[in-house]
Amino acid sequence: MMEHNTRYAARPLTLGRNGRTPRTLRNRLASAPMERNYGTADGHITEQYIDYLVTRARAGLGLVTTEATYVRADGKGRTHQLGLHTDAMIPGLRRLTDALHAEGALAAVELNHGGRTAQTAVSGHKNVAPSPVPCAVAGGEVPRELTAGECHDLVAAYAAAARRAVAAGFDVINIHGAHGYLIHQFMSPISNHRTDEFAAPEHFLNLVIDAVREAAPDAIVGVRVSVVEGPAEGISAENQLAIMAKANLDQLDFLDLSAGSYDAGEWIVQPGEWKPGLLRDYAAAYRQFGLPLGMAGRLNSPAVIEEVLGDGVSDFVSLARAIHADPAFVGGVLRGEAYRPCIACNVCIDTLGQGQVTCTVNPAVGRSRVPLPTPGVRPGSRVAVVGSGPAGLTAARELALAGAQVTVLDDGARLGGQLALAERMKSTPDFHRFSDWSEAENERMGIELRQRRRVDVTDLAGLVRETGADAVVLATGGTRPGAGFPGADLPGVTDVRDWLAAHPEVLDGGDVPDAVTIWGADSVAMSLADTLADRGTAVLLVGPQDVLAPESGRRAKILAVPRLEQNPRVRVRLGATIEEYDGGRIRIAGTSRDGSGSEWLDAPGSLLVSRSVLPLDGSVPAEDREADLARVAGVPVAFAGTVVDHTPAIASNAVKSGYDAAQRIAAALAAEPAAFATEPEAGPFELSMNGAAS
Repeated sequence: MMEHNTRYAARPLTLGRNGRTPRTLRNRLASAPMERNYGTADGHITEQYIDYLVTRARAGLGLVTTEATYVRADGKGRTHQLGLHTDAMIPGLRRLTDALHAEGALAAVELNHGGRTAQTAVSGHKNVAPSPVPCAVAGGEVPRELTAGECHDLVAAYAAAARRAVAAGFDVINIHGAHGYLIHQFMSPISNHRTDEFAAPEHFLNLVIDAVREAAPDAIVGVRVSVVEGPAEGISAENQLAIMAKANLDQLDFLDLSAGSYDAGEWIVQPGEWKPGLLRDYAAAYRQFGLPLGMAGRLNSPAVIEEVLGDGVSDFVSLARAIHADPAFVGGVLRGEAYRPCIACNVCIDTLGQGQVTCTVNPAVGRSRVPLPTPGVRPGSRVAVVGSGPAGLTAARELALAGAQVTVLDDGARLGGQLALAERMKSTPDFHRFSDWSEAENERMGIELRQRRRVDVTDLAGLVRETGADAVVLATGGTRPGAGFPGADLPGVTDVRDWLAAHPEVLDGGDVPDAVTIWGADSVAMSLADTLADRGTAVLLVGPQDVLAPESGRRAKILAVPRLEQNPRVRVRLGATIEEYDGGRIRIAGTSRDGSGSEWLDAPGSLLVSRSVLPLDGSVPAEDREADLARVAGVPVAFAGTVVDHTPAIASNAVKSGYDAAQRIAAALAAEPAAFATEPEAGPFELSMNGAAS
């Protein structure tokens, strides 16, 4: 392994030219301007957001960048996006930059205007753009076409925001010219149909560059650019280079390379299927401009970062998901330290349109608060965790960090529960990184794992006696709904998860069936159908859902869904239910316009059932069930898993639930034992869960 002082990422980098005061990054690692919705509704920064960014500065980043920060109110694209549209923003951002500087990092802000991607429902203002071309992905509102004078007014708004950035203490100003926002809209033939001077794709960009430089003459200024827009009718890689060749580059100190637009979101936040460091293939051409280059794009490991820096592909790297998943990634790159890996599930970008950006593997971020550490437990505390899926693994780790001796019991043979199946699907190849990391963390912290151990959760008192536990976490998932149609008990009808467990060769590169029928259209069904179809299996997928995998966000399925829809060997019937199965055919209902009628379809191969687990009876609050079980077991008990809070059955929700359960148990074990009722309650407490009988 490369020594610390020879790592390319650890080398300082000085930016600044043409007489401007140079600034030196202590290393080549920068945080990308990842939007997070952690601000206030009127654009102010919050304590939560400051803590988030300062935590990553403290981890060792050389440059910390705010998110895309709007320069004028009608350019606001997110409900809680940061703004630099008024002087009132300056004091809060000054507190941020002072805190970042105290940690040794430089501070950067990215100036942005949403243009056609901004929507009146969010900003409260009519959206504006070069031409009246709506952005369907952002909401589809037709923007008002800017007059030439209004274009110059917007240039002035960028300049005013730049002056505020200097007043707020930012060292670096990054002009957002990528991802389909306003400046990019002027460059793209998709969104710019003008015939005046602003028809030239570089014209608006150059006016902004010049105005920002005049407003901030001594700041380090760069431009973020999409090296390719994505859609065939958009800006090609060659055209983007030609545009940049006409840009006022002498006013800039660096270029920051990204990719994509709203119409090709897979290029902005790349799927796990795409190779790490994929933008390196485009970056070399930008060396012709003689500017330092930053680069984003699937930089998810220390090895790939060392490659792109060592090969001279870029001078610094812009990191988003990797340091969102864990600030310790910085130490992994600089010193080879352990870190929690990003699994490229894209829950982060998919939650951006719903509220605060969260993370599947890091349950502490994006939950409307400054994270509080799990409290320490009394010395010698023992905890039994039932279930080794994402919820159980998360709870076990948190409790071990809190000082507990933890035993994990699971009736499976493979760590990770259902995630162990997902990690071998075509669209989620990085999911194994969570299981691998969890296994290493178990070993590092001395967590005992008892596999192939079935636990009867109706006998928690027996489990407590067996393990000597002072508390129990139940992370066993929920009940699987029955298929619910005549013929469901015929041979060949089985749950997807059971079928995969019985046919490991399917996901291990072995033979696949010629054809299968899948009942259900959740994310499990979608992933399996996509994986099998990619390898030649004919698939009939029938589901009551109106869309494929409704519990998953758009970016999480941005490649899989089009593949299924375009594959001639795949048939998809949504909004339909199976009424009957005769061993080779299914009778389905609900496919007609009014929801009536039925039809018989050939159902080749096995009939695999994939329907999300059922939550516990919501008529009894989870905290009441926990209290009842605690009285039966004689120790504190906490549920973990999406079965508890009725959230969709995805790994992100399971991890958060495991984290919360661990915090409840840790708080209980840190308190006086007398605070908890432990006398047995008359009568059994009935509970129906996977791996347990009621």
